[in-house]
Amino acid sequence: MASLTSLLYTARDALAAQSFGVSVTGQNIANVNTPGYTRREAILETHALGNQTTGSISIAGLKRASDVYTERRHFESSGLAAAAGERDNQLASVESLFNDMAGGGLGSSLDALFNSFSALSTNPSDPSARAAVLERAQAFATRANETGDALGTTRDAMFQQARETTAEVNQRATAVANLNRRIAEAEAGGHDAADLKDQRNQVLLGLAQLVDVRTFQDGSGALVVQASGTTLVEGGTARSLSVDLAADGSLRLFAQRGNSQPSEITQFLTGGKLAGIREARDVDLKAISAKLDDFVTDVATALNAQHAAGFGLDGSAGRNLFSFTTGAGAARTLALDSSVAGQPRNIAAAGSAASLPGGSDNAAALFKLGSSNVATGNTRSPMAAYSDIVGEVGSRKSQASEAVAIRDSLLAQAEAMRESVSGVSLDEEMIALTKYQRAYDAASRVLRTVDEMLQELMARLG
Repeated sequence: MASLTSLLYTARDALAAQSFGVSVTGQNIANVNTPGYTRREAILETHALGNQTTGSISIAGLKRASDVYTERRHFESSGLAAAAGERDNQLASVESLFNDMAGGGLGSSLDALFNSFSALSTNPSDPSARAAVLERAQAFATRANETGDALGTTRDAMFQQARETTAEVNQRATAVANLNRRIAEAEAGGHDAADLKDQRNQVLLGLAQLVDVRTFQDGSGALVVQASGTTLVEGGTARSLSVDLAADGSLRLFAQRGNSQPSEITQFLTGGKLAGIREARDVDLKAISAKLDDFVTDVATALNAQHAAGFGLDGSAGRNLFSFTTGAGAARTLALDSSVAGQPRNIAAAGSAASLPGGSDNAAALFKLGSSNVATGNTRSPMAAYSDIVGEVGSRKSQASEAVAIRDSLLAQAEAMRESVSGVSLDEEMIALTKYQRAYDAASRVLRTVDEMLQELMARLG
């Protein structure tokens, strides 16, 4: 009688266990297209029945099919891809500033200025030719201002983007810390926390796209999140990040915990949108802006020196054509010098006072500067120097696009690897479903058989 009763218990436990397996499989199938879902596996264990050699089955819970190393690689690849993509997007807007295809760019305005000197050299006493020189010089200065201002505005906007990104980082770090606490509470109460862990992984993936992320577990099993060389989340506690500007205008990234003194971690920033912003702003745009200012300084200095050597119709010399701040800020401050602005007669076309009013040798000399090596340490002509800037912008954009392609490819590999470990395969789930269904049917048959045996036994004993 005792053995038949034990068989009843065994069949009952088998039905419950196989039902649990079907339930877990059904959950996997239902979430096959859910972003960030990690496949579950039912954990079934043999359960001993007293001193008997045969036992029953018990449900030990479920396991998330995850691998810590695969997840780390996924986070890292996501961060690097996000950094490359952000840099590429920022450089795309910069590249458009130097697009001279429509003939309204800085190069076209400079070419028009030198052509106006050529026209002036053929008719130096013509008021319209002199007015054209001032008009072309003003157009060149305006275009230089617009380009310099656009680069400066872009850098300012990127600083604001960096501030918004760090605010989002802080929100996600706090969310991870809150989920850590909820997971710890659930597991301490003997409850399953798989869904909470999936939520945490999704938040971490979003965090990795903003800043470089590395995760590991401490001695107590709590998740620790590091970002840019500092501990961002430890258990249920999160640090906050902030950005500021250094004396040279470059971005600085700080980490702070509570009321403690913030520590700079800029040098350790390697991934995420924040890293892409920093590289585009403090490396690419800084270099391009410096080249533009050097170009404007070289061209304006050469034109000023040659113009000052000539004479206006009033017989005076020594006038500059442009006024500007030498070096940094030259493009944004370039303007017509007050000694010639609005005064076409003061354009120095003549090489000497004696040749007035028909002298034009200085206008010819100004025109020749367009093909002379007066830029980049007297090694490049003005147009060649400008072409170098355009080429560098294009080269940086090309490198950024190539980096995007490489990083996206690596991210795709990491995602495929994660999918192979944690993703749901409908084929595999259908096999598991069939397996649990057949086991359930067999357990039901055992239950019916034992029930029939008990009935027969009771009938004989009665």
